[in-house]
Amino acid sequence: MIVISIASTGKYSLLTLYHALFSKKNPESLRPKVDRVIHRWGQSLVKRVKLKWTVKGDFESQVEEGRRVIILANHSSAYDIPLIFAALPGSIRMISKKELFKVPLLSSAMKAAEILSVDRQNRQQAIKDLAVAKEKMESGIRICMFPEGTRSKTGKLIPLKKGAIRLAIDTNALIIPVAIQDIYKVLPNKKWLHMRLNQEVTLNIGKAIDCRNFGVEQRNELRDLVYNSLDTLLREEVS
Repeated sequence: MIVISIASTGKYSLLTLYHALFSKKNPESLRPKVDRVIHRWGQSLVKRVKLKWTVKGDFESQVEEGRRVIILANHSSAYDIPLIFAALPGSIRMISKKELFKVPLLSSAMKAAEILSVDRQNRQQAIKDLAVAKEKMESGIRICMFPEGTRSKTGKLIPLKKGAIRLAIDTNALIIPVAIQDIYKVLPNKKWLHMRLNQEVTLNIGKAIDCRNFGVEQRNELRDLVYNSLDTLLREEVS
């Protein structure tokens, strides 16, 4: 199953590069094409494991026109990312690890797909990355991040890192909390032989949090607010 997932990723990376090559004369046409490619990639991976998913809550009605949007979700499975691409609306892109931009083929496809990276270890680069992130968000990109920073082994929410919170404050974004219940059962962290098929999961959409109401000095307050929102959504009874 892992080999199939890697092959699928390679296939859709090539498709992204194909669209990028033939969209040079009309670059504004590339994003909708990539949106479809990413959506199909997500659908293909969740279909492979026969994942049955339900979305609870209203995402789109909370997004004000012209607002920068950051989706903050819990992270407990290798299938978090493809499920989010398959289930949620809009031009969603991830903040990726900078190391992935060194991988041949994948790095080119990620750049063409407008996947972003923010290097917090290098102040000058971080300033440039932040400017790019703001520009992309203003043009309609919805950034998705996992504020825990690593995958939970049990499905329970672990303490949040500061990076995603700081980015939300720096960009005056609208945070949409998304809690994915039971996704950890599909493929638990670092347990490659524990794949479960036909798993039912629920994406609970939380109430939007307006980061225009928070400054850097209130980052811990915002972090706690996001944590409590995700934790409450994860504990919701599945009907």
